[in-house]
Amino acid sequence: MSFKNTVTYLILITFAFAMFYLSWIKWAIEFIISLGIYTLLFFWFHYIWKKIRKKQIMYFVDFINYFLNRVSILLVIITSIIWWLTYLFNEIIPAPMPEYTLTNWEKVVKFQAMSHIWTPDFYKKVVDNLSAFKKEWWVYFYEGVKMWTKENGENFNKALGINFDENLYKNFSKLYWVSNQDNSIFMWLVNDKDFNVDLNMDEIMSEYWKIMEAKPEWEREFKSKLPLDANKTIIDTLSWLNERQLKVLVYINQAILNFIIWNEATQWFLTDNFANKDLFDVILGKRNKVLANEIIKSEHDKIYITYWLLHFKWVLELLKQNNNEWQIITTNNLYPIKN
Repeated sequence: MSFKNTVTYLILITFAFAMFYLSWIKWAIEFIISLGIYTLLFFWFHYIWKKIRKKQIMYFVDFINYFLNRVSILLVIITSIIWWLTYLFNEIIPAPMPEYTLTNWEKVVKFQAMSHIWTPDFYKKVVDNLSAFKKEWWVYFYEGVKMWTKENGENFNKALGINFDENLYKNFSKLYWVSNQDNSIFMWLVNDKDFNVDLNMDEIMSEYWKIMEAKPEWEREFKSKLPLDANKTIIDTLSWLNERQLKVLVYINQAILNFIIWNEATQWFLTDNFANKDLFDVILGKRNKVLANEIIKSEHDKIYITYWLLHFKWVLELLKQNNNEWQIITTNNLYPIKN
């Protein structure tokens, strides 16, 4: 056996053992059977193509070695790319979650960017920072969509396309081995100066229906389809995976999450193309105005804020429209998913 063939079979045997490690004998057998099926299928294509062109047909044994060599190269390339990218975003350049300090030289605002699923260590650091500032008599502004009617809750789910309830982030967190955000841990730290600065669901849906009324009937019906039961989908996915498979999936998912947070263009691409853009225009745009207005009219001059990352850019723009003196004076980064 040539050196090239020896390397080829060593690579394939390594992958077979990897399949065995992840799913015992099942995946290993499926991997071997798949190699056999695809080898026969591509040899048939090779045979027909060469017959049509009246070219020399490879001996079957030679074709096996040739085909498996190409497969092994492809597997190594794909695995190397996935491994390198996941390692890069999880270990070398994990996504930062910034704490911006803003001022107009009359007020000072700490804007701690947030997401709804992160590591417990990240939330602990936010709690520690918030506690330290509240000891200096800062006040706390936080997001949290307020209570809503059952009807508007159901309409929101239809517009969003997902059955959104209190368990959604909790179940999502299991796919990333992180924790879902629990706002209660930020409440009543040092003093009681905690203010929910947000819309309620009825206000969100009222603004959304104003947008939809200007659209044709078919588009309104399309955006009111039955929502996906994401909780069931996640639970079903978890039930199919063993501990080793879940560990690999989680590591890859964490890298994807880090990449999305790193790249603002990706966040907006996902929002514009895989979500109800009209609804997100309300969720982002209207809440930006609420937060900016509360900052502007607040009697407090030292405000600590926890709000979704995507809001910051537009809130700052709204503040500048009111007073051009507003500017970022410092930026401190926390790393929500850092292995």
